[in-house]
Amino acid sequence: MKKLLCALISFSLFVSPAVQAADFAGFDDIDAIMEDNALTDVANRYGAVQLSFFPEYATRLGFESADGRLDQRDAERDAKAQRAYTIVEESLDEINRKALSEPKKTDYDVLKGRLAVDQWNLRRNRTALDPLLYSQVFESVYDLTMKTLNFQDLQDRDLAARLRGLLRVAEEAQNNLSAPAGFLAQLAMEDAYYAYLAFDAVPNYLTSRAQDDVSRAQLRADAKASKEAVRTMFEFFKQLMQDNQGQDFRLGAEDYAFLLKNYYFIDEKPRKLEKRLIQNFRDAQENLSKASEMFALPVPQQEAETVMADIQVPGEETTEGVTVSSLEETTETPEKMQETSLPEKANKKKDKNAPAVRASDFNALANRLAQNVRPQDFMVSLSREAGNLAKFFAQDDTLPTSEVEFSIYNMPGYYAYSRAYLFLPPFGTQSNPTNDLFLRLPSGNELTRQEMLNRDFNGPTLKLMLSGQLVPGLYYRSAYNGNNLSSFRKMYPVPTMRNGWEVYAQHLASERGYIITDEELLYLAWADYVRAAAALTDFRLHSAEYTYADAYDFLTIDNGFDQQQAEILLKDMVRRPGEAVSYIYGYDAIKALREKYEKKEGKKFSAADFHAKLMNLGDIPPYRLEDEMEYAYEVEKNNLTQALSMPFYLN
Repeated sequence: MKKLLCALISFSLFVSPAVQAADFAGFDDIDAIMEDNALTDVANRYGAVQLSFFPEYATRLGFESADGRLDQRDAERDAKAQRAYTIVEESLDEINRKALSEPKKTDYDVLKGRLAVDQWNLRRNRTALDPLLYSQVFESVYDLTMKTLNFQDLQDRDLAARLRGLLRVAEEAQNNLSAPAGFLAQLAMEDAYYAYLAFDAVPNYLTSRAQDDVSRAQLRADAKASKEAVRTMFEFFKQLMQDNQGQDFRLGAEDYAFLLKNYYFIDEKPRKLEKRLIQNFRDAQENLSKASEMFALPVPQQEAETVMADIQVPGEETTEGVTVSSLEETTETPEKMQETSLPEKANKKKDKNAPAVRASDFNALANRLAQNVRPQDFMVSLSREAGNLAKFFAQDDTLPTSEVEFSIYNMPGYYAYSRAYLFLPPFGTQSNPTNDLFLRLPSGNELTRQEMLNRDFNGPTLKLMLSGQLVPGLYYRSAYNGNNLSSFRKMYPVPTMRNGWEVYAQHLASERGYIITDEELLYLAWADYVRAAAALTDFRLHSAEYTYADAYDFLTIDNGFDQQQAEILLKDMVRRPGEAVSYIYGYDAIKALREKYEKKEGKKFSAADFHAKLMNLGDIPPYRLEDEMEYAYEVEKNNLTQALSMPFYLN
């Protein structure tokens, strides 16, 4: 028996790369060991299904052997994949969850949810009804331009193969799609339009690396045919949009609740969840109103420009505003700094009957405050400021000490049409993991560049982006826990915790005195307000309480969003149902967990230690946070042995 136990443990240690999870002290729980290994086997089978039938997704799981292929989008593929999923599901059902070690229970729940969602998507017949299934191929091409994988020559070969594969995807779309929702076709048409405009950047990248004229000529010929395929897709989606305006794109209450439960792991009853979202929206309205009070009176143009000039832009050399350096040097608390840094407010009572501040009020304030932002090398300045911020949070005992180098790149043109920045963590078990932030830099004529500078690069906006995406945000978190997560948790993160951390990071930066001026607090309140409005609208739209017109009116007429803002939010909701809700739910879960341990630990509570443990859990279901965190504290308290994580499918 001892030999068997030693063999099992040696096997786990040999194939597992990361620390996570189980106390094998005493080696007396053979049932848990056997069930853990059974779960490993099922997870391996699940990974093999992804690699076989969904190579585009497999790339994002870290399976580089799939990089030269695109998905086959048709009913035949769906039927085969469904049968494979059924076999995996049957094997998973044979596992006794109660016998698993504590962290493996979490992995079991995630795998069960993933399987349920995968099969649900196949039952929805997306190959016939969802144009977005076809337009997502463009991101699969860019996946190979935005990550440096093992061998550059193989990566170039795979990228060229995926470019050629666009012809087949265009044919599949024309052969398979029938009567999809017109709005989904519109979104796919926009994807194809942006892909066409930005297309030349990809073949130009490949031809610049070609080793001879023959290769370059072949690449140009292939690229020409591929670009024409993108144009064909655009025209086809456009026709579908015009022919199917009456089709409903909403999930409906039952499917929406299923997705929230099994993908985002939000298992709250729908009515209770809606009440939470309503209260969150009201709180966000009130906070935005309070944050706007300092700016209620008209401000002369010259004064407004002076206010913006005093805001610290990360990386600029100035003695004004709040910077990491000034925080390190001061001996005052963040609360005291806030009291002394704010202008004296007018002593007046608040009118209880005054209407809540709306999006249009913030837009007017933002236009007045953000003027004539100066251009600079933002990638360099943000990297420098992020490094300083990481040191500050470590010295402040807020985050564990970690050496993080920041890689910030210019955003590829395809993504730059729709977003200001994009954080891309490592692809699952990517062999040379890199965290990368892509930034949309100002472009166009002088007027357009200045508008982009004022909107995307004013001081408060940069601080929110820096704290949410870099430090203590997603970049820092991913870089810190990259070596500590099991393969499974790297490959199958739960988006609710990732999104919740982004919000939490911004508020943590405010709590510790980095986001502190009136303007910065105003922009933070605005970000919360937008998230709250999006979450409530997302819930009501996909639960079929709202039509598209209802949702649009709620945002524009009831809450003052302009047309462009409302359309951007609604398009995101349609592309990623439930995502907006996950920001709110994940943030609430992290806040509640921290409050519990602050109360439990009392004076012994260390924010840095708490955040280290939390980050090392990875992106797990919110309802598993307490059990896993308790396990982490118990392991530390009793000096128990940490066993390495389960082995996983390796290509």
